[in-house]
Amino acid sequence: MQKQRSDDSHGKSVLISPAPVQLFSDLGSNEVAAIEAAGTSRGFEPSQVIVRATEPAKSLFLIKLGCVDFHITTEEGIDILLRRLAGGDVFGVGSFLSKPIGYIGTAKAVQHVEVLEWEHRVVGQLARTYPRLVENALRTALRYLALYAKRHVGLVSHTAQERLACALSSLGSRAGHAVTTGVEVDIKNEDLASLADVNFFTATRLLKAWERKGVVQKSRGKVIIRSPERLLAA
Repeated sequence: MQKQRSDDSHGKSVLISPAPVQLFSDLGSNEVAAIEAAGTSRGFEPSQVIVRATEPAKSLFLIKLGCVDFHITTEEGIDILLRRLAGGDVFGVGSFLSKPIGYIGTAKAVQHVEVLEWEHRVVGQLARTYPRLVENALRTALRYLALYAKRHVGLVSHTAQERLACALSSLGSRAGHAVTTGVEVDIKNEDLASLADVNFFTATRLLKAWERKGVVQKSRGKVIIRSPERLLAA
């Protein structure tokens, strides 16, 4: 995985170690190299759709650089963000099936994104050669399921502020980057509201309250988390 750069508190560029690739857990370095070599490197520009919901999952994707928003669209045409995927995350595990099901959601690049793509035929060959890869793919699917279950529990047991604080903190740790005043997250209010399962007006109100107290700094399409420990206390 390529290392990503961010800024330290003095404004200098520093290297940040990439997230571990759970798809490759317990595989040897030679095995990982062979699996990566079987994939195709692709790049996508901001807002470019990578796959669409209901299309057959004919490819497996591993994010090498950048972030991808995975969303579903309601009958009214409203996009509901399920999760923001970052470096090391995968999507399209349905490609491991002999007859792929449709993608659960639509994947769209947040900024410039680089991925490794394995087509269905190649995924099948790799699965036969490296059975551990199939187990890791199943673990990935179960991990996503557990995250959505946890999100549902939060919907019925946590306040709107708690859900928004959790969603923002998670984004900061997984997809944020360091700036002089805190951790900057590229996210629009409506997308953050989707992740927290609150409406747009509630998310906007809470963000404004946090900003007045110096907990966050808000600008168009960006949130700087200045004091993460105060998100719930504010």
